[in-house]
Amino acid sequence: MSEQQDKWVIFRTYYNLESAAIDRGLLQSNGIPCVLNNATISSVYPMGDTWTPLELMIPADSLPQAKELIPDSDD
Repeated sequence: MSEQQDKWVIFRTYYNLESAAIDRGLLQSNGIPCVLNNATISSVYPMGDTWTPLELMIPADSLPQAKELIPDSDD
């Protein structure tokens, strides 16, 4: 496995669990593995998302496909 395949990157950060879960489901249903960091903190402490954003992480080599599935809102 190459270093690029081993590396995970933050795809997006979110401030509510619902939005993060929708995007994670879309990526996973298209074969992109995902990890959602800080989800437990966000679910236990309702205001936690203001100081601990949720991080949706994916393998670096999946980034181009993920951006096609979920483009930036600025694009």
